[in-house]
Amino acid sequence: MKTTQLLGIALLSISLLFFGFLTHAFSEAYTRWNLPPGAKARLGKGRINAVKYFPDGNRLAVATAIGTWIYDARTGEALDLLTGHTDRVYSVAFSPDGTQIATGSADDTVLLWDAQTGEQKASLIQHTGSVSSVAFSRDGEVLASGSYDDTIRLWDTHTGEPLKTLWGHNGSVYCVACSPNGEIIASGGSDNTVRLWSASAGVLVKTIVLENARIETIAFSPDGSILASNGADSTVYLWDVHTGERLKTMSGHSRDINSVAFSPDGRFLTSASHDSTFRVWDVNTGDLLKILTHEDSVISVTYSPDGKTLVSGSYDGTLRFWNSGTGALLKTITGHTHRVLSIAYSPDGRTLASAVGDQFELWAPRTAERIKTVAVPNMDFHSVVYLADGKTIASVGGYNFFGRKARLWNVQTGRFMGSFAGHTVHATSLAISPDGGMLASGDHEGPIRLWEVHTGEQLLAGDLLQTLAGHTKYTGSLAFSPDGSTLASGGYDNTLQLWDIRTGEHLKTLTEDTNWVRAVVYSPDGTLLASGNRDNTIRVWDVGTQELLYPPIMHSADVTSLAYSPDSRVLASGNSNNRVYLRDARTGEDLNIFTGHTSDVRCIAYSPDGKVLASGSYDGTVLLWDLTKLTFDQ
Repeated sequence: MKTTQLLGIALLSISLLFFGFLTHAFSEAYTRWNLPPGAKARLGKGRINAVKYFPDGNRLAVATAIGTWIYDARTGEALDLLTGHTDRVYSVAFSPDGTQIATGSADDTVLLWDAQTGEQKASLIQHTGSVSSVAFSRDGEVLASGSYDDTIRLWDTHTGEPLKTLWGHNGSVYCVACSPNGEIIASGGSDNTVRLWSASAGVLVKTIVLENARIETIAFSPDGSILASNGADSTVYLWDVHTGERLKTMSGHSRDINSVAFSPDGRFLTSASHDSTFRVWDVNTGDLLKILTHEDSVISVTYSPDGKTLVSGSYDGTLRFWNSGTGALLKTITGHTHRVLSIAYSPDGRTLASAVGDQFELWAPRTAERIKTVAVPNMDFHSVVYLADGKTIASVGGYNFFGRKARLWNVQTGRFMGSFAGHTVHATSLAISPDGGMLASGDHEGPIRLWEVHTGEQLLAGDLLQTLAGHTKYTGSLAFSPDGSTLASGGYDNTLQLWDIRTGEHLKTLTEDTNWVRAVVYSPDGTLLASGNRDNTIRVWDVGTQELLYPPIMHSADVTSLAYSPDSRVLASGNSNNRVYLRDARTGEDLNIFTGHTSDVRCIAYSPDGKVLASGSYDGTVLLWDLTKLTFDQ
């Protein structure tokens, strides 16, 4: 091994000594709550979109990509998961008396729930776009909902009937709030305006026009005299509700503001940002009092009713409870994940690895227990594969300097084991040869590199063996043939290419594909090669003749991932329509469809025994589908 490579490994090892292990504090029983038909477990709790305290302060509601989680605010224990929406839940609100919960979703609906039992009471259907925000009136008789259909709609909370539609925004409505005195409804949207409406008459009272500031979040002060909103250039604005005058501009965030919340006594305002911080401001002076941080974007903040605790939710997958006075961290709830980009079973099937942002998680799929989370600051895991020894994981990912290398990690300890340096732009895809002796990695500009893997040695990362130059754009997927002689590569140049591994020779370009090739996979018996495409098709090739086995299989959305069953008889596909399809590998005939994800399915993998299919999604979860109960003949 070259001295420079050894030095690079040593330096990177030192720089990554800060990686952490996050452990779960409670039972994983929640992994089996409210599962979709056919699923046996759900790994992960979904991406956080909003957090809100119950009015009594004893519980916390968290709107996520898969539903609304209810937590015990004192212990952090998960109590319930409210599922009923078919897409992401963006917002949550409570009636003033604490008896009802309202949730707004990307499925264009508002659902009303019994706050004590979790029972769904009503479905409010009239919007024609995602419902971004919901808010109850002071007396709880009316619910306001803002939507991407450019409207605010008012609903009778007892009957679920629509009362009135407020028109005025010239674009999506991102946020709504009801004033404490019940007289005003405030809204903000993509048209760079804050609008104030008469709650009783439903007419527009005042329009505040901003420059270059989509209004993502608003909040009334407890006395109703001040309205807070995000402003231009990552600022926070305070407005006089009666005059529309801007009272203060608070600067300091470096990225967009996602959430603002007043303390119950009205003295403080907290703002959460994509810059991974939330900041506490003095409302009277506009002075910055505290900066508290996460490892990723802070999406939502909420005060406890007594004002003593702040809770923040982040794309780093955590809910964090803070002493609002001192800023001390009180406790952390883990398990919420931003997006699942890649999954891989260990060769013995006992462990499942999933890539989620700057960390990869290890699960025991048979018990649905999370074993370990390895978090690496500044890393971004886009793809993970197990080496043949089952003890090492290879990964690529990231758009910064760290993204230019494939890396190896010890599964048991999470220790960094070495890297393969040579890509000049970020690496995008990975594959391991059947014998475990070679790693292939593709990058954003197209070239594929083949690396030697030193099996059974302390330093596993070997030298560069070949560079395969053929793709002219992003190489999105790689697959070795079962005999290890050929590599198939799919690119965003719309081609599927075949390579001789021993010589590095380009064998053939299959040009039937009409858009990005996002997934390629060989059948385990080596007779078939399938490609999944952005043109909503799957193409299956006979490896011997290199001809299409049957006409392309059409879908309603992008094909993002493919996997053959271990016996080569079933072809599974993941799609950007949130579904997983099973088909007869030889005929293309439909066998089964799994539905349950609320966002794009980005990756799928069969367990080695073929009894379970795992699917990972942008909704932040992995669903494990039980294949033993399917009725078709396998």
